[in-house]
Amino acid sequence: MPKTLITFQDFKMSQSNRVLLENINISIHQFDRIVLVGQNGCGKSSLLSLLKNKEECDSGSIWIAPNMKIDFLEQDPPEPSINNLLEFLSQDNQHPNLSRTKEIIEELNLKKINLKNKLSGGEIRKIYLAKLILSESELLLLDEPTNHLDLPTIDWLEKKLLSLNKTIIIVSHDQEFLKKISTKTFWIHQAQILKREGPYSNFQSWTNEVIEVEKMKSHKLKQKIKSEKKWAVEGISARRKRNIGRLRDLEKLSKNYESTTAIVKKPLNIILNKTNESALNIIETYDLSFSYNIKNENENIFSKLNLKIRRDDRIGIIGANGSGKSTLVKILQGIYPPKNGKIKFGANVNVKYFDQNKQSINLNKTPWSTLAENGDYLDFMGDKIHVLSYLKKFLFDEKKSLQSNLTLSGGEKVRLSLAKLFLNKHNFLILDEPTNDLDFDTLNLLETSIKNYDGTVLIISHDRFFLDNTVEKLIVFENNNRILKHEGNFSDYYEKFGLEKLKIINDPVKTKISNKKIISKKFNTKKMSYKDTYNLEMLPLKIEKLEKELKEHETILNDTDLFKNNRKAFDKAVIEITNLKKMISETENKWLELQILNDDINIP
Repeated sequence: MPKTLITFQDFKMSQSNRVLLENINISIHQFDRIVLVGQNGCGKSSLLSLLKNKEECDSGSIWIAPNMKIDFLEQDPPEPSINNLLEFLSQDNQHPNLSRTKEIIEELNLKKINLKNKLSGGEIRKIYLAKLILSESELLLLDEPTNHLDLPTIDWLEKKLLSLNKTIIIVSHDQEFLKKISTKTFWIHQAQILKREGPYSNFQSWTNEVIEVEKMKSHKLKQKIKSEKKWAVEGISARRKRNIGRLRDLEKLSKNYESTTAIVKKPLNIILNKTNESALNIIETYDLSFSYNIKNENENIFSKLNLKIRRDDRIGIIGANGSGKSTLVKILQGIYPPKNGKIKFGANVNVKYFDQNKQSINLNKTPWSTLAENGDYLDFMGDKIHVLSYLKKFLFDEKKSLQSNLTLSGGEKVRLSLAKLFLNKHNFLILDEPTNDLDFDTLNLLETSIKNYDGTVLIISHDRFFLDNTVEKLIVFENNNRILKHEGNFSDYYEKFGLEKLKIINDPVKTKISNKKIISKKFNTKKMSYKDTYNLEMLPLKIEKLEKELKEHETILNDTDLFKNNRKAFDKAVIEITNLKKMISETENKWLELQILNDDINIP
């Protein structure tokens, strides 16, 4: 059995006089890959921070294995002060592996970063992720690790984390990422941590079952209180001491019921405030080109782009970081002028833009004053609505509404940004990474709101699950400054092309020569052997067989009682799943190498 690394005993954690967690009795074991989920503000980031800093809890105790080194990737890490990247990534390791460090720098395209300039959110996160992957720590804590990352980097991160022989605790909204990484789920619910063994895949159905059971208990408790209250009114008589005890029990029951009523929450009801109907054609571009370097034709981010966005389109934009996605949507709004070409806007188009950096939120204000600078009422959908009533739609209670925006969590800032956005009238929404930091409730709500929106939507996102549930077309920024218009959602595109075309190639000619050298060195021949030809044909069948086995073992873990009833079978299934994922990854890489070699040999 894996050794215990951390044990919580009667653990309690509070923040701003609010209890976040209490009576927690749970352990974390070596090689666990734990997903920590819960609503924004429930204490996920605070718990990770407490573990990293080995702080004392409010009551109870935390036992952490002696001399265990812990590394923590914060939700919004500060820009690091770096003179030498190689030195920075190696500085905390007793035995730094320089060749591996250089390899990670190459894989994350960190060599091209100018350390003298201000770094982007994606660049900062890549640097810290590289440091984390190279770390000699036994426990890794990751808070929203996929924020600001492009799809190829998320894919890279998934494979790296699966290959590490380490214990990992992850907070993330990216459901596809969680499905691939997790072996256990810790759900913060009602100030408790509920544990589920096995992968994240069936998390939603499990939580629904838990809530349904709690609803039934809450209903029964309510009926009992009703009966006891009737007795209290009608029948306090003899044996006064006994009756006083019964009244105390009634008071306890009432308090218990008050705590359970929070389970049954009314779903958020956000109606997007659409204006009058726009023209059939929202935006058309003709031979559009853009470059930050006006003089150099070869530095165009895109060239001769002809694009037509029609009314009611649901379009996603995907591509590597730095490929020009945000630049394009700013050009379409008239924020940046194009270098060449022209843009034609349809009549009555009213655009509203959600900025991924949450720049519209003044940290010196409160949620209340952000939405209503003067007075207590807002104009929404033609009616006057109290600012608190509107904020409650976005899960802000009165106390939180009056707190400084500076104290809000990342997800709460996103919700406030969305509240501000949806207050305006529009018929064309442009959303730049709207899912960063959102909890699942708000994420599901946003998906539903976009589906029901009677207008046009353009979404930049790296969240695969979100894209599949909101868009019907894609604008794909592929390598070599090529933009592909694809009919269908992300899964359709991925099934046809994978992610290779999304990776940025800094110098296509140089990269091609480099790839040829690597292949030539690896196989030491320009001719495919019989064995290579055979493997090229047979490896896809092997991958298919391995994936089938993987699915069978993952099905075994769908039994939520397996860990309790048959620990040996559970441990065996987890080991098999880990081994199969590794074998699939290795087989896919082998097939890809052979396919590249085959393509290289057969280039006319």
